[in-house]
Amino acid sequence: MLKKPKQQQRLLLIGLESVGKTTLFSSITDQQVGEETNVKGSTAFVTEREIKSLPGWMIVDTPGIRLDDSVAQRAVKREIEKADHTIAVLRGTHFSEELQTILGLIPPDCQHVYFIVTFKDKMTPKMRLKLSDQINRYDLPVLPIDSRKMTESKKERLFAFLRKDASFHPLKRKQIECLKLESAPPQNMWLDHRIWGPLLSLPVLCVLFMLPVMLAFHVSEWAQQYAGEWLIEPLKEAAVSWPSWLEAILAGSYGLFSLGIYSFVWAFPVVLFMSIANAAADDSGLKDRIVDSLDPFMRKIGMNGQDLVPLLTGFGCNVVAVQQTRACSMCTRRPCISMISFGSACSYQIGASLSIFHAAGQEWLFIPYLLTLAAVGAAHNRFWYPVEQKWSAYFKSRKSFLQRPSWKGTVFRVKTVLRQFIFQAMPIFFVICLAATILHELGVLRFFTMLASPVLKAFGAPEEAAPGLVFSMIRKDGILLFNEGGGALLHALSGGTLFLLVYLASTFSSCMVTVWTIANELGIKAAAGLIGKQMLTAAVSALVLLCMFKLLSL
Repeated sequence: MLKKPKQQQRLLLIGLESVGKTTLFSSITDQQVGEETNVKGSTAFVTEREIKSLPGWMIVDTPGIRLDDSVAQRAVKREIEKADHTIAVLRGTHFSEELQTILGLIPPDCQHVYFIVTFKDKMTPKMRLKLSDQINRYDLPVLPIDSRKMTESKKERLFAFLRKDASFHPLKRKQIECLKLESAPPQNMWLDHRIWGPLLSLPVLCVLFMLPVMLAFHVSEWAQQYAGEWLIEPLKEAAVSWPSWLEAILAGSYGLFSLGIYSFVWAFPVVLFMSIANAAADDSGLKDRIVDSLDPFMRKIGMNGQDLVPLLTGFGCNVVAVQQTRACSMCTRRPCISMISFGSACSYQIGASLSIFHAAGQEWLFIPYLLTLAAVGAAHNRFWYPVEQKWSAYFKSRKSFLQRPSWKGTVFRVKTVLRQFIFQAMPIFFVICLAATILHELGVLRFFTMLASPVLKAFGAPEEAAPGLVFSMIRKDGILLFNEGGGALLHALSGGTLFLLVYLASTFSSCMVTVWTIANELGIKAAAGLIGKQMLTAAVSALVLLCMFKLLSL
C-alpha cells in the first residue's frame, strides 16, 4: 500500500519499448517529463520525479527493455532491487508475451508489484472481458487503462489502485503467470512492405521535416521586417548616445539585442514547427513505422533501424540525441554518434543557416545544403566505420499502433521543447554574443582571423568570415555571425563560396556542448578521435565541393 512514508521512497516503472511508460509517467507526476518521448527507445536514461498526489514518493522511469538486450535487462534488475514498489507496464495487445519477459526480471522476493495494462482501447472486447474476469476472480494487482486519455476520474482510479495492498506473494505470481490472452497486432500498411516501404518512408520523412522548415522560413521572413523596423533599427539609433562599451554590447555587430533578436526571429519558428511535427509523429506512432521501414537502408552505413531514432532527435538537439544512443547496440553506437555529430542539423543550426542564406538572397541553397549533409555524413560513416552485417540483426521490428495524435500529448512535448529553447538555448546564445563582443573589442578575434585565414582563402572567402567559422565550433547558431555588418559580407560572396562557408562551419566540428557530451559518453580519447575524423572528412569533402563548383563556375 502506498501510504505516506517517513522518508522518500521509490516507485519504479518498467516495461518493454513502446508500451506507454513515459505517457503514464507524465500522468502520474503532472510534471514536465524532459527530453524523453513516448516512442521506441526514447527514454535513454533513468528519470525521476516527485509524485504530487503521493507526498514522499518518487517515481522512476526506466529505459524500454528489448528482448535481446541483456545489458538493459540487467540495468532494470538493479533498479528493481533498489525500488520500494514496482509498476510493470504491459501492452494489452501483447500481454502474454510481454508478461513472460517482465516476470523473468522480477526477483522472487520482490514484495510489492503492480501491473498496468495499456492500449486498452486497442484490445478486442473478448480480450478485455477475459482480462477483467481474471482480475476480479483472483483479485490480481492488474489495472487496464487507456494512458493517452487520462481524465481526472481515471487518475483517481489509478491512485486508488496504487494505494491498495499489492503484496506479490508466490501464489499471486503463479496466478498472473497463468493469465493467457491472445495478441492483437497493429494493422499492416504500405510502410511495412519489404520493397515499397523504404521507398515510401523516405519521402514521408522528408515531408515530415521539410514542411516545418519551409513554413518557419516564411514566418521568419515576415517577422524579420517588423523586428528590424520596430526593434533593431530604433535600438541602434538610440545606442549612438550611449557609452561606446554599452553600445557595442547591446547594439553592436554582435550585440545582445541586435544579433540576439535576429537569432530569435530565425530560430524560434524552426524550433516551434519542428517540435510540433516531431511530437505528432511520435504520438501517432508514424515515426516508429518509418524507423522499422528504413532499417535496410540504415544497414548500408553500418547502423540499424533503431539508430534512426537518435538521428531524428538530432534535428532537435544533438546533445539529447547523443544521450539517446545509449539505446543503440554496443557496435553501432559510435557510428550513430558520428552521424549525429556530422549530419543531424539541430534546430538552431537549421534556423541560423536559413537566416544566412536568406540574408544573402540565396534561399534556394538550403535544400542542397541539407542533402549534402546527409550524403556526405553517410559516406563519412561508411568510410570510417566499416559495415558489420552481423550486428545489424540486433534491431528487431516491433510495430507500433498508428493512431491520431492526441492534443494533450502533442502540446506536452512541444511545451517542453519551447521551454528548453527559451530558458537554455537563448541564454547560451546571448553569452556567445557577449563573448564575441568582448573578443572583438579586445582585438582577440584578429588572432583567430589569422589562424583561419589560410583555410578561408583556400575556399575563396574573405578573412572577415573567421568569427563565424570560429564561433560555429562553440555553438552552431554562431553561424549567424556571418551576418556581421548587416549582411554586407554575405552579399559579397558567390553562391558556391557561401555554400562552402556554411557547410564547413556546420561540419568541421560539433558545438562544444555536444563535444563535451560525447566525451562524457565515450571518453575523451574516443571523442577526440571522432571529432578528428569529422574534421578530416569536412575538409576533404569541402575541397571536393570546391573543385566541383569551379568546374560549374558557381
